[in-house]
Amino acid sequence: MRIALIIGLVIVSITLIVSVLMQPSKTNGLSGFIGGGSDTYFSKNKTKTYESMLARITVITSVLFAGIVIALNLIK
Repeated sequence: MRIALIIGLVIVSITLIVSVLMQPSKTNGLSGFIGGGSDTYFSKNKTKTYESMLARITVITSVLFAGIVIALNLIK
């Protein structure tokens, strides 16, 4: 059981790292300050975009990561 949890932890960890690194930056830097905010179709309908999918994957894998780590500590 412990080995299966460790293998699952490695897989979830790699998935979490990749999903965090693939997310675009949330800040616009100086261009956002000068140009102001722009409301586009994609910013209003963010539930179906690539960014929201990555955010969901990140949340799900982080919850799985925490659950597996707690389970591994309880089995100890």
